[in-house]
Amino acid sequence: MNREPTTLLIDADDTLWENNIYFERVMAEFITTLGQRGHSATHVEQLLWQREQHNIRTIGYGTKGFCQSLRETIHQLDADDLASWVREKEAWILHHPIDLMPGVREALPLLRAENQLVVLTKGRADEQLPKLERSGLVPFFHAVEVVAEKNLETYRNMITKYALAPEAAWMIGNSPRSDINPAKAAGLGTVFIPYHTTWQHELEEIAPDGKTLMLENFGQLAEHFAGKSG
Repeated sequence: MNREPTTLLIDADDTLWENNIYFERVMAEFITTLGQRGHSATHVEQLLWQREQHNIRTIGYGTKGFCQSLRETIHQLDADDLASWVREKEAWILHHPIDLMPGVREALPLLRAENQLVVLTKGRADEQLPKLERSGLVPFFHAVEVVAEKNLETYRNMITKYALAPEAAWMIGNSPRSDINPAKAAGLGTVFIPYHTTWQHELEEIAPDGKTLMLENFGQLAEHFAGKSG
């Protein structure tokens, strides 16, 4: 691979640190609790999915929208007594310790030494920026971008804002829908680092056009984007 200096746009949730597992744990407990009250898992999941689709558009991605969807679902099921439980889970998701993905701590110093690193994360700034602070990774990045959505327009805006040459810029992440396909459509290189589970909203096949590097873990990035003199 060409090892000229590059700009690496790096996703945060489930690329730099664990994220989806916390939502999955709350959702599993939510479904179990309502199941004990006679509500089928399928019905609960359908109601929650419908509320999430609506709240993503109005509140945005992240904990606040997810927990609002939980509140609206329990209201639909006449289970408003679970509201305090939802508040507890919301606080837990918002303030849990940051668990970095394998290879992140080791690779970032090597990547920063030879590339411009930009966090490009989807969600609410009031949630994503505190997570970045708690992660201890702020010094490794030249810039941070929190966007409401990652689509073709987002990546074109990044190309303009940072004066990127598409052939020397890469988007790195775990979501085909948000990190890979729209970045490829904008002409960027992409690096797909799969996460062991993918949120339903992010399910999509990787587009065959463009260039996508498939890696098993974040640490392998250093083999491709660092160590030019080695």
